[in-house]
Amino acid sequence: MVFEGEEAFAYDINTVWSAMHNVDLLTKALPGCKSMTAIGENLYVVTLSLGVAAVKGEYEGKVKITDVKIPSHYVIEGDGTGAPGFVNLRMDCRFEPQGSGVSMKWKCDAAVGGVIASVGGKVLFGISKFLAKQFFKAFKDELDNLSLSTDGDAKKPTLSESGCARPRPRTVGRASQNWFIRIWRSVWQRFSRQ
Repeated sequence: MVFEGEEAFAYDINTVWSAMHNVDLLTKALPGCKSMTAIGENLYVVTLSLGVAAVKGEYEGKVKITDVKIPSHYVIEGDGTGAPGFVNLRMDCRFEPQGSGVSMKWKCDAAVGGVIASVGGKVLFGISKFLAKQFFKAFKDELDNLSLSTDGDAKKPTLSESGCARPRPRTVGRASQNWFIRIWRSVWQRFSRQ
């Protein structure tokens, strides 16, 4: 099963690239993501709990980032299993500057088995589109929150030579102090646009 799409971001290419490799941000944005843990260079264990139609269930799998060309291209290779079946995927991600923003073109080739495979391609395609839409909306919201943060560079991930984020120690105290400010600025920005 192959599905693809294009997403525009109102941020420069380096900001979007960094955010796409920010483990904390991705954990919040991925639908149903319970955890994402680095177990090696560009290698992660991911646990998901999805509540959508035929793919409903708990999944655990590994994700590897390959073919990294900072800041324009990388490939995600992943496999996961759960009670509903298994998924193997390869997703090609390309970034191109567009004016003051950036465009991300992605193409995913996925193989599924078990109960998931029995529902048919049209249903799986619809579910995939729904999950992708959910991810990009949540990702943009998280990116907006980062840009509104008063912490500035402290929120930006540190990149390794491969262009992927290094694990960053969590700092709870400072973030919890600024939650009200972030929410207020987010609400103010949305209402001031109208």
